[in-house]
Amino acid sequence: SSHLGASRGSAARTRAPQRRGAGNFPCPARRRWRGSAARRQARGPMNYSHDTETDVVWAADQLRRKKLLGTGLPDSSVRRETTSLPKATLTRLGDGATLVLSDTAAPGEATLGSALSALAINARDGPHCAHICRDLLAIVADRDRVALHREFCELKGVEAVALVIRDHIGEPVHAALQILDKLSRTSARQIAAAGAIDEIVRCAEKEGQAPRVIEAALRVLHGLSFDSEAKPLLVRRGVRELAEALAGTGPPPTYADGVATVPLEADIERAHQAWQDVLSISTRLLARMGGPKVGGIRRHPLV
Repeated sequence: SSHLGASRGSAARTRAPQRRGAGNFPCPARRRWRGSAARRQARGPMNYSHDTETDVVWAADQLRRKKLLGTGLPDSSVRRETTSLPKATLTRLGDGATLVLSDTAAPGEATLGSALSALAINARDGPHCAHICRDLLAIVADRDRVALHREFCELKGVEAVALVIRDHIGEPVHAALQILDKLSRTSARQIAAAGAIDEIVRCAEKEGQAPRVIEAALRVLHGLSFDSEAKPLLVRRGVRELAEALAGTGPPPTYADGVATVPLEADIERAHQAWQDVLSISTRLLARMGGPKVGGIRRHPLV
């Protein structure tokens, strides 16, 4: 037995020492390490630039806040996606293409953002502005699209339409005024903040203006009169005097010549009906603005 004990002791001394947990019985620490490695492999490669990317995002946020400070603009990130325009409402060109196709949207899809971008690019081209404004009018005409009207204002659509009214005559101005007419009840304060009231009044006061353009301008002013903050601006701009002058006078002697320069109004009978519409909306606008200053309205018959 002593010989067996000595042999066992010598074998134990010559055997290589084993680490704890080696072999078929891994320790708990190794099991945890293997589990965390498997989870890291399942999540993908580690992003060693995470801290740098976080710093870049934070710096961009602070820079945006600094630029917007004192400008009155909302603190929001850049809008990447906008509302799609129905294809059925888009104005087609001779080759079947449209004017407001988006480069970032799906092939053949036009969006509100691309339409406003196309309006800014073609700001000097009257026919293009008229086509694009009609495309925009088709989508803002829905009374249930309050959210779309808000998005239109956030994308500076009111400012773009006001530039069309300022720089063009005839059909583009008429289509742009119709857009503001649809926005006047839901976005009156945004229209006033964009300075569009001055352009609308100048359009209505312009000598030789087509009657349907005057009617569209008066309809916008009538819609703005329902807002408590926009109405004092109308009074200050002399809208009541304008409405009183239009409601109490007939068309100018040369109104047929001015009508002939606008498409679809060369017929004198249709121009006569257009002036009837001008008198009707000017009377309604005058009532909204508090009525005539002195006495009633003296109407002159249309000849």
